[in-house]
Amino acid sequence: MALRIKVSPVEFEAAESQGAVYGELRGKTGLSAYVELGNEKEYVEKLGDNPQTRYRLFFNCNAYFAETETDADDGNFKTEALDVTVIIYN
Repeated sequence: MALRIKVSPVEFEAAESQGAVYGELRGKTGLSAYVELGNEKEYVEKLGDNPQTRYRLFFNCNAYFAETETDADDGNFKTEALDVTVIIYN
């Protein structure tokens, strides 16, 4: 199962393999995420995907989570998920 991270349009466009993004963990309002992206693969649209939403798929990512955006910016993370699949969306 992939983690879904909502990112800003700027983060979405700038995302690249071996890069990083800031966003918010889907379903966990207020849980900020910093994700070190792995390798990008083609995203295959799934039933239930919003046709007005853009998606990108990355494998072998490390995700770090903080309670606030400020904590994430400062590197004060509460938990992490290593070597995971991440879908960023906007």
